[in-house]
Amino acid sequence: MATSDRLQSDRPLTLRVERREGVAIVTLEGACTMEVSHQIRHCLVGLATEQVPLIVLDMAQLDFIDSVGLGGIIAAHLRGRHHDGHLRLVAPNEHIREVLDLTRLSRLFQIYPTVADAVSATPA
Repeated sequence: MATSDRLQSDRPLTLRVERREGVAIVTLEGACTMEVSHQIRHCLVGLATEQVPLIVLDMAQLDFIDSVGLGGIIAAHLRGRHHDGHLRLVAPNEHIREVLDLTRLSRLFQIYPTVADAVSATPA
């Protein structure tokens, strides 16, 4: 890993939730490592349990996500499906997109270039 990549992935995880009518936009920044990945699961599963119809996960500023973080996204997706909820991913970087492709999660989740596109898209 290059030094600049290492510095980027050392950014601590920050997680912000913006609620709009029927939509929760969750913005992730920094690195989702094992030490903090439970935060993603807690947040996303909590929103799905509240039966938020659409959860948009903005990954544009996310540098890294581990398998536990991915598991949290999958858990929220499964919980949301029980009430016809949707979880959409936005702008994962090249490395994260590669992980999504390798794990075939890019087939499970709709991935959009922008938050606006994810919010305005009709359900599949």
